[in-house]
Amino acid sequence: MPASRRGFIRTLGAAAGLAGLSGCSSDGIPGSGGAIDRTVYIGAYHWGFILLDEDGEEREQIVLNRDTSLRLVAFNTGAKRALETLPTAVRKAVPEHETLEERNEARIPHSSSDGLHELLEEANERYPDHSVAVMESGRNHMGSGMWDGMTMHPIELLHDATRPTTATLSASQQGDYTLSCLTDCGYGHTYMDRDSALVVR
Repeated sequence: MPASRRGFIRTLGAAAGLAGLSGCSSDGIPGSGGAIDRTVYIGAYHWGFILLDEDGEEREQIVLNRDTSLRLVAFNTGAKRALETLPTAVRKAVPEHETLEERNEARIPHSSSDGLHELLEEANERYPDHSVAVMESGRNHMGSGMWDGMTMHPIELLHDATRPTTATLSASQQGDYTLSCLTDCGYGHTYMDRDSALVVR
């Protein structure tokens, strides 16, 4: 895969040759390892993503300088045991289920006969898992060409995970990057993108 297609992300460390495939991911909270410039927490819920900084402040967008070393700590907001392992400031900043449901009401279309609440409850029961992938913004994330713009392949975010999953990445190319769920998670799955969530300048 050409470097331009890898875009934003390349894996740090010895596995750099595999960067375009999946990044360097592991279970657990950031700890030891190479120098990290910034840590960002990504929570996946039905049907969106929350971005939190290390102080627990929710962000609409994370802006990075080129060559910033970034640690993404990703979790399913329904994974209670994983949430318990997050730093206190981050854990307390994760919005309640009702707040996330209100966000869905504002951004996900639905017919008046099919209440979004009922669709959400069905999804929570039948499709509790998510994933997060990072892609160049402006690409068709759900279509047949989605792999062309993939810069971090999907990381599973299971509802019964006991710890978050981390990925250590390097912001190597300027541009806007979208978070996308590629795991079928029910009615609102096609809306589970966060466009321009990460920006490298």
